[in-house]
Amino acid sequence: MTGKYSYWLSYWMHKLYRAARRSQVSTLVSWDPIEAEHSLEPGCTVLLGMCSQLPAVIYANLACLQKCVWDDLKAVYIIVDCREHDLKQGTEKAIVQAFPGLNISFFYYSEQQYRQADRLKLPYLYAWMSWCIGLKHTKTQTVLIHDYDALVLSPAVLKRRYDEFQRQSAKVQGIEWYKNNGFDADDRLACTFECFADVEWLRRFRPIELFNNVGVYRGRSVDYDITLEVQARYLEASARKISPMSQAESELVHPSQMIHQYTMFRKFPGRSLPCYSMILLPLFDYLAGKRAAFENAKAAISPDGVLIWNGVVINLSQLEDHHLHWGLQQSVQTLVAFDVSPLRDFFDYYQVLYQVVGSPLNGIAHEYATPVYKDWFARAEQGCLS
Repeated sequence: MTGKYSYWLSYWMHKLYRAARRSQVSTLVSWDPIEAEHSLEPGCTVLLGMCSQLPAVIYANLACLQKCVWDDLKAVYIIVDCREHDLKQGTEKAIVQAFPGLNISFFYYSEQQYRQADRLKLPYLYAWMSWCIGLKHTKTQTVLIHDYDALVLSPAVLKRRYDEFQRQSAKVQGIEWYKNNGFDADDRLACTFECFADVEWLRRFRPIELFNNVGVYRGRSVDYDITLEVQARYLEASARKISPMSQAESELVHPSQMIHQYTMFRKFPGRSLPCYSMILLPLFDYLAGKRAAFENAKAAISPDGVLIWNGVVINLSQLEDHHLHWGLQQSVQTLVAFDVSPLRDFFDYYQVLYQVVGSPLNGIAHEYATPVYKDWFARAEQGCLS
């Protein structure tokens, strides 16, 4: 057997496990198919799943999104992964007041949805359920499925991509072809994150049909991410498009897997797990106004490489120097975009992280590092505080 699973036994074990999970959650979200496309309004709605355990992340996300507003962006739906009374009082009001340029609406999990998600603590369950709740309430013809930890740094890029999506008459438009879990880029299936999608087309399916699944595609064993199975089975290749967003050109900063990794550490505290995006948590806290974020994060790292964040035990043992090069680059790129002056606390925090992996900190060692970023970091080391 080729693909993600090398042996049939492994394939069937994972397939049966996923089938059991699908059965458990199949009734958590439902909707009626849209009878006619004209019942939807022209324009786009942003669907943003909010992690209630990391509420500070949303401020940087929305600050970037507010700069990207274009005429056809009609609404921003924030779907919070908890019950309404669980979110700290005043949070919703503060967010709406902070971003008056966005037409923000909040949606929450029902008691049943919350209890099942909290019991299973599966990152892909949270993502699927939040986006499906948003889709259920969407009134526009198009949605942008927007990742919680994605920062769109170029104000014009979303309008450009949306206009392309309309001209192409596509059903989905991602920023790259999916190439993990047994899939190749040649399969031409669009990644879900930062994806424009046709609402009427998605609502033809039951929500559970968009859920992650295990199967065989083009003779390979695969693990379908959210929406990939319906793309593969029911959507012709001409209706699947990509329109790249480049970090090299400062269009997008996306730590990737941040909420996934944090959820896994909530599920398995202190276990050795992928953790490369966890090092960017203080960046989002700083951008939310917590000026001691980097100093506090540095103090929260123990000599044996454990980070305690909001009470969650994060084991940094799988951290490698190339993860730090990437995280450092993303962080500096973001801070420069937000016009933040060089921070000695930031340098000190990364110095501790490099000590954890046993590597020297010699500036920014990433291919995207421009002279501007290198200069910013050099001045941070010199103590040029904001």
